[in-house]
Amino acid sequence: MNILFIRSIEGRILAGITMFVGMMILVGWVAINEEARMQSFVRQHTGRSIERGAELYASLCSECHGEEGYGAGDRAPGLNNPHLFGFDPVGLQTAAITNANRALVRLNKEIDRLLAELTDAQNPPTEDRQNAILAEIAGLEAQVEEQNIAINAAVTERITILETLETAVENGLFPLWDTVVDIEQTGDNEVEVFFNNNGTRLAQVGWAGDLHGYVVTTLIHGRPGSARVYPNSTGMAAWSQTAGGPLRQDQIEDLAAYILNWDKGENWTTEDFIAVAQYGKPLADGSLPSEPPPPPAGDNVAGILLRWELEAVVGSAVSGEMLYDQEFGCTDCHRDGASAPDTIGTATRIRNERLTLPQFAGYTLEQYLIESITRPGDYVVDGYSSGLMPVNFGLRMTDQQLADIVAYLLTQE
Repeated sequence: MNILFIRSIEGRILAGITMFVGMMILVGWVAINEEARMQSFVRQHTGRSIERGAELYASLCSECHGEEGYGAGDRAPGLNNPHLFGFDPVGLQTAAITNANRALVRLNKEIDRLLAELTDAQNPPTEDRQNAILAEIAGLEAQVEEQNIAINAAVTERITILETLETAVENGLFPLWDTVVDIEQTGDNEVEVFFNNNGTRLAQVGWAGDLHGYVVTTLIHGRPGSARVYPNSTGMAAWSQTAGGPLRQDQIEDLAAYILNWDKGENWTTEDFIAVAQYGKPLADGSLPSEPPPPPAGDNVAGILLRWELEAVVGSAVSGEMLYDQEFGCTDCHRDGASAPDTIGTATRIRNERLTLPQFAGYTLEQYLIESITRPGDYVVDGYSSGLMPVNFGLRMTDQQLADIVAYLLTQE
């Protein structure tokens, strides 16, 4: 016992109590701060997941859905999109109209009941009861007038909002809304039914789950039928390895985290709606073409040139520039020669440099460009790496799109 630091029993007891209290304070401090610590950990984990998702999006999704997620016309819908995130620009007005109409139904039923009592010949009400009924009817009619005023105000507000969103409507927000007829006289309010079913993307497609589940499910299974809905699309592939795609489940979650990170909650604005280049199309909005989409150009250069001659396919440089810059994202790599030969001077370089090489003897400019686009691995310009350019443009472009891009590149002297 002489070797003990504290020799007296009282001292040992006091030290034990002090240590116990200190441990309890430490445990309490840890418990109090645990939630904040875990929240910090979750934020860090989510942040890293979003960063990984951003890289995946840039390499796999941006070409169709846009670098900033606004989509591309008739190719793929915008994901940085208030409609996708459940923000309905006329939701408050639609709800006000729907609630007012329900109130009108209830009030009119009560008025009808009172009128039936007032005019009941078999059991006529007393004079006092008649006066009471008339007073009740007057009060109900005043409430009916209030509801009609509320409906008219909400309708006016909704029309004003939709007028400010005219560009967004042209890009697919609320497709066909202006063709819906409000049949108020029959009690069938078709307009309110339409907006309640189309106010958000999840309502539009009838998805009962949350947005995370919708995004993840779409990434896993793809949208193979989207090529029929979006004429300039080849259809969204299944990205998950479980469905034959290239991505692991953790990568699917990272990609979903990046997409969901665009949500602004209640802070979406009119400008956000207008910025979206393409909204999602409902399955039954009349978007499906009556004829199947045109076949892809393929990678048979001689066959492509022969079809162009027989079918008189003529390229448009104006359309080609839009396809080159926006639809297929060619500018991203070819701007200033960052990852591929510079767009500017393309035709001059082909004429003065490429076609002087032995393997291109007899080639025309068009022939060289078609081969470069549809079979990029056949010849790689010195100074650039092989495999950077997608090899499936021939499967993603129609003859007309390919001809348009070729026509545009021929203007780049």
